[in-house]
Amino acid sequence: MSNKCSNSLYLYKKLHAMALLMCASSLFASETIEAPLKQENPDNTVFIYGGLNTKSGLIDSAVKTEVLSSEEIEDSHYQNLSEAVSDIAGVSEISVDRRGGAKTALIQGFGENSVLVMIDGTPVSQNSSFGFDLTQISTENIEKIEVIKGGASALYGSQAIGGVINIVTKKPINKRKTFIDLSSSMSADSSDARQVNAKGLYSNRLGGVGHKLTLSYRNQNDYDLNENTYAKDGPKFSKFNGSLYLDKKIQNNTLSLGYLYFNDYVKSTSSKPYGSSTFGEVDNETKTQTHNIKLQNIYKSGSASVKTYINAEFIEDDLNLNDNPKTYFKETHKLTKYDSYRAEVVYDDTIFDNHAITTGLLYKEDRVNQDTITQQTEDIIVEHSDIDHKKVWSLQGYVQDNYFKENYEISPGLRLQYDSNFGYNFAPKVSFSLFNELNDSIESKTWLTIGTGHRSPSIKERYFTMDHSSVANYIVQGNENLRPEKSVSVQLGNKLDISRAHSIHGNIFYNRISDLIETTELPSSNSTKIFSYENFDKVESSGIELGSTLKANSWNTLSLNYSYTETINKQTGLQLAGRPLYTWKAKHSISPTENIQVINSLRYIGRKYTNEENTKVSKGYSSLDTKINYAYNKSINLYFGINNLLNTVKDPASDTVIAVNDDRPSLGRLFYTGIQLKDF
Repeated sequence: MSNKCSNSLYLYKKLHAMALLMCASSLFASETIEAPLKQENPDNTVFIYGGLNTKSGLIDSAVKTEVLSSEEIEDSHYQNLSEAVSDIAGVSEISVDRRGGAKTALIQGFGENSVLVMIDGTPVSQNSSFGFDLTQISTENIEKIEVIKGGASALYGSQAIGGVINIVTKKPINKRKTFIDLSSSMSADSSDARQVNAKGLYSNRLGGVGHKLTLSYRNQNDYDLNENTYAKDGPKFSKFNGSLYLDKKIQNNTLSLGYLYFNDYVKSTSSKPYGSSTFGEVDNETKTQTHNIKLQNIYKSGSASVKTYINAEFIEDDLNLNDNPKTYFKETHKLTKYDSYRAEVVYDDTIFDNHAITTGLLYKEDRVNQDTITQQTEDIIVEHSDIDHKKVWSLQGYVQDNYFKENYEISPGLRLQYDSNFGYNFAPKVSFSLFNELNDSIESKTWLTIGTGHRSPSIKERYFTMDHSSVANYIVQGNENLRPEKSVSVQLGNKLDISRAHSIHGNIFYNRISDLIETTELPSSNSTKIFSYENFDKVESSGIELGSTLKANSWNTLSLNYSYTETINKQTGLQLAGRPLYTWKAKHSISPTENIQVINSLRYIGRKYTNEENTKVSKGYSSLDTKINYAYNKSINLYFGINNLLNTVKDPASDTVIAVNDDRPSLGRLFYTGIQLKDF
């Protein structure tokens, strides 16, 4: 087992290597060029055409981008990224049983590894054997969240089959900015289900140096809906986030350094089955630390820009399992170290007045090492190396041309990739958009995007082993024989803006994926379930998304959204597990007085199958949230809310190793109150 000294030395060596790389890279870089034309609409959709959108951080053609602003995040009291994206049309969240409290995104029937999560345009790594955990990111540092559905662009990487979620962080301005948010909550069903949240931000620009510091802390006690069982329904967790950002403009260069830190602790409690010789409480503790460092330089000359950045991410995942309730020590300790390195150069320019060219080169490298220590008695301790310093790398080049003229834009693009294990692959894409003013009060946008994708199996899908046989009676194994995914995505839609107060949009989509990588159950000789990653030969998802936003006036807004998605395994003709057939969302915001705002959000998540055979179903459910904001003055805002007002909850956990097919919320009606302080 690694001691503190060796861990510190390990981290020091990595940071020292990064410092050398940073010094070497500071000669490069770029930023996107300014957009000649941009539309913003009552439903917070941004359409980008006639160039590139510098405000959003997304470099793309004229595709529909859903946007959630920091003002909406603060007004709705969202504490983490998972809560925020649940408010975006067409985006769902999936609870991950493999880790208590974790959630990943689902877009157009694809989640976990098929949705690309980025921070300021740079992809972030998975933080366990599942996809990126949305709950680990607090919201105090978010300027806006942008979502593009489907594989519409060659610039993000071919792995974004489901879509892209980009987090645009706040940047320092020539004015001091301060923000503090403190809140606490309690459940109506369990006095133990208490939560405490604290977050803050400070930024300024002095002597030409922009600087920003953010901190957040979230804590929840574990809780049980049935006090007569050992197994608990909700995990205990604490999450600490911190970030530091510096930037300085030197002539035509803008140099910036960003550092992100995530520290997560999660403890979930289950039990051995009643009647077994080891019947009793079983604990699963996970500690995860993430260090993310990014150095970027931007050089601008006229309409051209060159952006160069290097990024390193170091993740340490420490899992402790108490296999036997009758012993005082932890029987299993699994330590996983995951390192990811990226270096990218991007060139942007506008030529012939109506061609916005973007081209880039990316090198990416992933490394993983995993060790397991088992202890059956006080004296017998066995160490085993599960993954011995595995490494995969890829080199990628891409180009995209946004050609805009009058009221339309065409954006062809191509991405070429060489993978260390799977060789060469290329993925072409094209987007087309048409803008029309039907009359003085109605504007129309029609879009068509066709994109291909290629995603190599991640290093975790190939090599990870997660043994939870003692806690939840299952094991997840990596698969070194996985094949890359290949996909085709088609999106066709239209949006009407009526008098800039009412908008209506619709989108139909079709996605076809060959060799989709999914978790599947393998045959087992005993009661322990064994899961692994397997390729599904052919999967198709298709559906429709509809939405409308009505802004009656500046203080009264109503939005409605509906989506229907079928995700079919063509080999069996059955639905993929864990995908709701349909969802709808309604949100109403009203300000009866100048300093009072009331927001009501109603959601319905349709039923879903929970196994590959489509014989087990998780019920559909509704949830209603009510939020009240009171602006005491310009610097102080008081708020109160009730989440899950309808008190929809799953059945209580029982003392068994058999999974319950119930994906309804585990936490019922939740009352909370808080205070926000701004620029005090």
